[in-house]
Amino acid sequence: MVAFAPNHHTTRWTQALQAAGFEVHLAYGQLGEEVSLPGVTLHPVQVPTRTVPVWSAAAAWHAALDAIEPDVVYMQWLFARPAMLIALNPRWPLVVTVMGSDVRQDLSLGESWLERVWRTALLLRANSLTAVAQPLADVIATYHPDLAARIAIVPFGVDTEEFRPQSPAPARAANAMLRIGHFKSDDYTYGRLELLQAVEPLARQPGRIELHLAGRRGGDGGHVAAFLAAHPHVARCVVDHGLVPVNAMPRLYHDIDLYILNSFQESFGVAAAEALASGVPVVGSDVGGVRALVSNCDTGFLVPPGDVEALRAAILEMEEHPALRQMCAERGRQRVVARYPWQHSVDEVARLLRQAVAEGPRTDACGAGVSVAAAAA
Repeated sequence: MVAFAPNHHTTRWTQALQAAGFEVHLAYGQLGEEVSLPGVTLHPVQVPTRTVPVWSAAAAWHAALDAIEPDVVYMQWLFARPAMLIALNPRWPLVVTVMGSDVRQDLSLGESWLERVWRTALLLRANSLTAVAQPLADVIATYHPDLAARIAIVPFGVDTEEFRPQSPAPARAANAMLRIGHFKSDDYTYGRLELLQAVEPLARQPGRIELHLAGRRGGDGGHVAAFLAAHPHVARCVVDHGLVPVNAMPRLYHDIDLYILNSFQESFGVAAAEALASGVPVVGSDVGGVRALVSNCDTGFLVPPGDVEALRAAILEMEEHPALRQMCAERGRQRVVARYPWQHSVDEVARLLRQAVAEGPRTDACGAGVSVAAAAA
């Protein structure tokens, strides 16, 4: 398995694949974090920056993977770099889970012709590709006409026994302050700055809102930190949980009344699904797979990405109507239980991995990938 080691998706997928009968080895770029995954053999790769020459990085990745002698390589995230394509032995079948940030859903973010070459080559190298929602699958298919037939829709899935409403539900006064959650990083893509701007007028009234934040800080060039420094009345409303381990995430949803997923792009929106499964309504951006989770006045509200005024209006609507929040919470839980069971996602990925082992590597795709790589070189 090739993945980012200090990530809660990696943690739960390694655990799930072990439970499904796989011997899991994890190859990952070593960035200084301490990594511990029970039952998983770790293979750190010492290539911490993109300044490492391509062939040296490729050799390091190849050595780590070759030491595993894999029956199949499962790539969580599309590591679309020349070094990774070169590192993959043609003898190894490959299954790739493509995340929303792996391909260019938002054309305004830009993509050079060389970046597209490497993405296309790695996508073609795979026996199977999984996408968490149809909009993402549609984007992947634009990279090459042969890809559409290889894409399987596999939502992230949610363990609805782990993520469930608090029971018994604590009593809340009708005029209690609104507790808002945003469990993403500061990265521009996730809209944390826009959320702070949206709640700023509400934060002027002490005790009106409480903003619960979790995730990595500082990935936005310091804009979030600068806004909080310039608006101390907003900073006083913030409860910063920092980086939270995967097994502590269910507790965070019990601490909030409303979850905000105002990202500029989301292939699925697993945090929204977790919130809904936990009985928390969601205000989400009208992008990608979020539309399948959130619908207006049903499980929450959808707002245009980056629209601070629309986001504030949706938050105010939820604040003013506790009965609406309760109805959306109940319907959200029902939707996730019915459509996104975690075990179904695990079973489908396990099936694709075993199918890839049975098929063997795609020799036609390997040839296409090598040709593209040679042309790019």
